[in-house]
This record gives sequence, structure tokens and C-alpha cells, in this order.
Amino acid sequence: MLGPELVDFIESPVMTLFATRDEAGRPMIGRGSGVRVDRQSGHLHFLASRCQWPKAVGEALPGRPIATTYVRASDYKACQIKGRVLAVGPADAAGRALGQAYVAEQLARMLALGVTRMQLSGTLSDEDLICLTIEPQAIFEQTPGPGAGRRLTPEVAA
Repeated sequence: MLGPELVDFIESPVMTLFATRDEAGRPMIGRGSGVRVDRQSGHLHFLASRCQWPKAVGEALPGRPIATTYVRASDYKACQIKGRVLAVGPADAAGRALGQAYVAEQLARMLALGVTRMQLSGTLSDEDLICLTIEPQAIFEQTPGPGAGRRLTPEVAA
């Protein structure tokens, strides 16, 4: 479902966010700590800090819907991938390394854009990383402008 340009985009140093909902439909949001795409299955391995975002991670249960958003801070190019959670578990060693590198890169990029470390302290964490395995089901344009919200096909995504 995900074309190579989209995979390159979401695995680049973009801001990552995710949204889940509880059984009553109340939304829970959090910030991701990195993502890797399994090239064979097309599944996302999305990292999030359970201690930073306990409610959002707690509602990311197998079979439930999830939305992940990817935003490039320099120009706000953005897309959203909606799917369903397949599995949830602690990040393995490779995932923890990816999460640490992602958080360091995001801190450096955001500091260069004038965001302070204090402002970021409540949103970026590589502690207690959980890996959410997600099956993508739909892709949407989220870059601000007239195309925002438009459903994309893999060929035009990114």
C-alpha cells in the first residue's frame, strides 16, 4: 500500500504523531518516537513512549483503529496513514536504538528552528518504548492548503 516515496518520507526525520480512541470513542493522542516500515509486509513499526503517552498507548490494542501523522517541520508537508493495530509490545534493541536516534535528531532539528528544549521536554521521549505494528489501510494529504484531507493513492502519496 505504501509507495517508495511515502516510505522514504515517513522514515525521514519528520515529526510523528498518533491517535487512538477508547471504547467510548474519546480520542487519545501522542507523539511518536520513530517509525520503520517493513518492506515485505508494508506494516508500520511505530514507536511510542508508554510512560510519556500512557492513555494513547493503552488504547492501541490489536484490532483497533489508529491514525499516524507525519509532518516535516521545515515546510509542514504532512500526511496521515490510517490503519489498524496488529500487535503491541516492548521495542526490541533495534527499536530502542531507532527511538534514541529519532529523539536526538528531532531535538536537534527543532532547536535549530527555534523551539526550546523546555518546550520539547513534554513531547519527546525515548523511554519505555512500545512498538505498535500497524497495517495501513488509507493515506491522506494533511499539508495545509486546498488538498488537506484528500485521500491519496500510494502512487501520489509523498
